[in-house]
Amino acid sequence: MNTKKTRLLLLVLINGTMFLFGFLENIKAVSYPLIKNEFDISYEVLGRMVSLLSFSYTFFSIAAGLILSRFGVKRVYLLGFLCALGGLASVYLSPGFAAAGAGFFVLFASFGLFEIGVNGLATQLFTSKAALAMSLLHFLYGVGAIISPKASGILASGGLGWRQLYLFSIPLALLVCIPALAAKFPGQEKAHAKNPIGFFDALGQKKVWFFGISLGLMMGIEMASSNWGSLYFQDVYDLDPRTEGATFVSTFFILFTASRLVSGFLIEKIGYLRSLFGAIVLIILIFLAGFAMGPRGIYILPAVGFFVAILWPTIMARAMGVFGSDAPVATSAMIAIGGLLNALMQLSMGYLNDYFGAAWGYRSCPVFALVLIGMLLKLRRELAPAVLPGAGAL
Repeated sequence: MNTKKTRLLLLVLINGTMFLFGFLENIKAVSYPLIKNEFDISYEVLGRMVSLLSFSYTFFSIAAGLILSRFGVKRVYLLGFLCALGGLASVYLSPGFAAAGAGFFVLFASFGLFEIGVNGLATQLFTSKAALAMSLLHFLYGVGAIISPKASGILASGGLGWRQLYLFSIPLALLVCIPALAAKFPGQEKAHAKNPIGFFDALGQKKVWFFGISLGLMMGIEMASSNWGSLYFQDVYDLDPRTEGATFVSTFFILFTASRLVSGFLIEKIGYLRSLFGAIVLIILIFLAGFAMGPRGIYILPAVGFFVAILWPTIMARAMGVFGSDAPVATSAMIAIGGLLNALMQLSMGYLNDYFGAAWGYRSCPVFALVLIGMLLKLRRELAPAVLPGAGAL
C-alpha cells in the first residue's frame, strides 16, 4: 500500500463494496412481502427465515474473522464476492420457498464476509478522524439502500417477479469485484503478523463483548425498518409494499444516507459516546410518536433513519480507538457477537407478530433502544479509566 494507485484502488473497492452491500441487502423491502404473498407463509415462518439469514451473516462473520486473522483481508473479500454471485444466481433459479431460503442463506453469507472485509480494511486505511471517515464510507451503503427498494418497487410494479430483481443485480456485483482481484491489500503477505491477537483471544475480552452487544442492539433496531416496516404498514394498515412500503424504506434510507454524509463532522466535535446517547433518545421519541399516529406514522417513522445512521460508524470508530493495532480482529469479533444478537432480535420480532399481532414486532424497537442505553452506560463505565487515542470526548 505504498503507492497512490494502490490506495486509490482500495478506496474504490471499499466504497464500491459498501454501495453493493446496501443495494443487495435492501431488495428485501420489496421481495419479502412478495415472497410472503406468493408462498402464503406466516409471520413465524418469515421470522424464522429472517433469523436464519441473520445466523448465516453471523456464522460467516465468525469465519471471516478467522480468515482475516490468518490470511488477511483479501481472502475475505474474494470469498464474499463468490458467495454474493452464487447466492444471487441461486435465488433467481429457486423453484420454491425452501430453495429460495437456501439461496438467501448463501447471499447473506456474503454480507457477513463483506462486513468483516470492509471494516477490517477500514481500520488499516482510516488512521485519523475515524468517525468522519467511517460515516462517509457508510454513506455509500445508504446510497445503495435508497436506490434498491425504489428501483425494485418500480420493476415489480412493471411486472417483474422477485426472482428477477436478484438476477439483475449480478452485473453490479461482477463490476465491484474487479478491484478485489486487482488490488494488493495492506499486509497480505504477513497477515498474521499484523494482528497480534487471534479471533478467539478477542472473544475472551470483556470490552469486546460490551461493544458487540451494543452493536447487535444497534443492528437490530436499524434492520427492523427494512425487515418489518414495510410489512407493518401492509398488514396493519393495508398499504401496498410495492408503492407506499417501498417509499417508506427509501425515505428511511434517504435520511439515513444524508446523516452519514453530514453527521461525522458533528460526532468528532461532540464525542463518540455522547453522540450515541443523544441519537438513541431521539430514536425512541420518533418511534413513540410514529406508532401513536397510526397509518400517518409512515410520514414520521422514516426519520428514525437519520439517527440510526449515527450508531454503527460511531461505535466502530470508538472501538478502533480502543483496540488500536488489534482493531481488525477485535472488530470482527464484535460484529460476530452483534450479528448473533441481531438474529435473535429478528426472530423475536417474528414471534411477537404471530402471537401478539402484526403490529408488535416493529413496535418492540423502543424497548430494545432502552436496553441499548443501559448497555452503553456499562460500556462507558468500562472505558472510563482508560486514556484512549483518537476517541475525542466520551
